[in-house]
Amino acid sequence: MSCEERSCISRFVDWLIDRLGMKSLSELKVYRHTLHPLYSLGGLTTLMFAILGITGILLLMFYVPVFGESNLAYDSIVRIMEEVAYGSVIRSLHNYAANLMILLAMLHFLRVYFMGAYKRPHELTYVIGILAGLLAILGGVTGYSLRMDHIAAEAIRIGNTLVSNMPGGKWIAPLIYGIGTFDEIIGRYFAYHILVAGLIALLALLHFLMVHEHHASPPYDGSDPEPAVPFFPNHLLTEISAIFVVLGALIILSAAFPAELGQKFLPTETLPVGQPEWYLMAIYAGIKTGVDPFLAFAVVPGIMLLVLVLMPWIDPAYSRHPRNRRIATLYGSILLGEFIVFTIYGTLTPGQEIPLIYAIAVGLVTAIIIGLPVAKYTSKPIPPKKAARVGRVRHKPQILDQAKYILALILIIQAVSLALGVNSHLQGLYSLAAIYFGISIMALGWVIFIAKVITLDIPYITRQKEVKI
Repeated sequence: MSCEERSCISRFVDWLIDRLGMKSLSELKVYRHTLHPLYSLGGLTTLMFAILGITGILLLMFYVPVFGESNLAYDSIVRIMEEVAYGSVIRSLHNYAANLMILLAMLHFLRVYFMGAYKRPHELTYVIGILAGLLAILGGVTGYSLRMDHIAAEAIRIGNTLVSNMPGGKWIAPLIYGIGTFDEIIGRYFAYHILVAGLIALLALLHFLMVHEHHASPPYDGSDPEPAVPFFPNHLLTEISAIFVVLGALIILSAAFPAELGQKFLPTETLPVGQPEWYLMAIYAGIKTGVDPFLAFAVVPGIMLLVLVLMPWIDPAYSRHPRNRRIATLYGSILLGEFIVFTIYGTLTPGQEIPLIYAIAVGLVTAIIIGLPVAKYTSKPIPPKKAARVGRVRHKPQILDQAKYILALILIIQAVSLALGVNSHLQGLYSLAAIYFGISIMALGWVIFIAKVITLDIPYITRQKEVKI
């Protein structure tokens, strides 16, 4: 029995979709407003988490979660970077992906918050996203503490001190840190790190299921959602191509600029003061003011965060436009400004105390500078956007006439970079090989995207044009 190649592939794809229970996804349409790059932040965050999982498993094969007498944990990381093939690239990729995951998660949260995407029926989706973000930060802390350099040692010391001084700390600290030896702490942090990763995966899965159930929120300006392209295969191939492009870029970055490792920590040696990662710097600045540590690292940030969690109920107006949500927009803008300012303040004062009066003054000035223009911006609510008297017509950009030549050029670049990567690998030049492989992976992403556009997307490429509706 024979069939044409296209029909065979088509039948196989239909069979696979049906058996996977994904027929509803194959019939799903992606709305035009969700094609904006801001709506890709959640997906990119998930990609970073996937990279962390893969690179983390590879690192586990060589990492030694033991301090011993000479800091074996640190020595194992040095061995990974200097002796294991592609070890430096993998460890750097893990480091960059961790920081990017937290940054992208924050940007994703800001998009959801300021566009009012937490409103009914997305309240619980929003709360679960916040919980996953907090776990991501906890995963970052437990992760970079495993390096056991001077920065990690300082993070462990500060964490132990803060937990011990909090209400009930004398009972809680032993549960977290055990008897306080570095061997026990490293082992526990190692277990916490893996546990947190599993919890993030569960929350992320629940988050995606709820987004799929309730769909993306409508445009924040009140206009009607407009179907743009099918999810399968058009949008799915776009996301796959983006994955390859971003992954290739990260591999190049990791090979060209390996992640730094601090000085080896030994209790008997005097080392520089370690600063926490950027996402904890604002809280660290508050701790350095000399106020009660529990107040600075838990109470005040906890209250601020609780307001964010409750915002879907504090801000009941159904309009999603930030101009019509004065309380939410004002609070979020000031809080974002304070986070940025105190992150910079903490970074510029390494190992130094921050006078409380200075911190209060900086906080007040920041609130006024940001609050006044935002209050003015939200003082005149705007009505929902009316349907514009425009329609859409088929459109073929001129660049598509050269798409085949661009595709051929990228295929050549991919083949050459792949060949150079294999040659560098055979010579043992692993960092150089990783750069070439990264270029090849990026090129593959662009090949998929361009091929998808010229074979599948042309019927859906439109532009606005004044027509009678």
